[in-house]
Amino acid sequence: MRSIELLLDPDAERAVRDTWEALVAADLPSMGRHTSETNAPHVTLAAGETLPVPSGFDAPLPRAIRPAGLLLFPAGPGRHVLGVSVVVDRALAAFHEAVHRAAPGGVDTSLPGRWAPHLTLARRPRDVDLPRMLEALASVPLPEALGVAGVRHWDGETTTITPVG
Repeated sequence: MRSIELLLDPDAERAVRDTWEALVAADLPSMGRHTSETNAPHVTLAAGETLPVPSGFDAPLPRAIRPAGLLLFPAGPGRHVLGVSVVVDRALAAFHEAVHRAAPGGVDTSLPGRWAPHLTLARRPRDVDLPRMLEALASVPLPEALGVAGVRHWDGETTTITPVG
């Protein structure tokens, strides 16, 4: 799978990593346990098997994104993906559409009108862990806005990151 991802500036990245670390400190599932050099807080803009590396976009990169509430995606019986949803304002919507014009081939759930932008906090936590996760996350609220640093193309098959734009 390949993806095109919106990356955060250093302060915003630190804020998200603090949420990951709060979950680790509570001995809960967390993206903070994924120690790969390529693991960075991000918002996936497009995902697909054949997404090309775009040469640029015909809309400006948003300066910031606004986190909203927590969300859950199903990930098997008694499991979910836990994330923080991101508000889709005009700037983000326009940029998201530009990404799909520059790099066609995204899966249905990443297309404009179907996309649920989010910052992943944990993959596959058990349902029974969710109350403790909420308690741990309450101690590290995210700021009202998270600065954006850029965009990258991720190729999961070759584990290659290519900065874009």
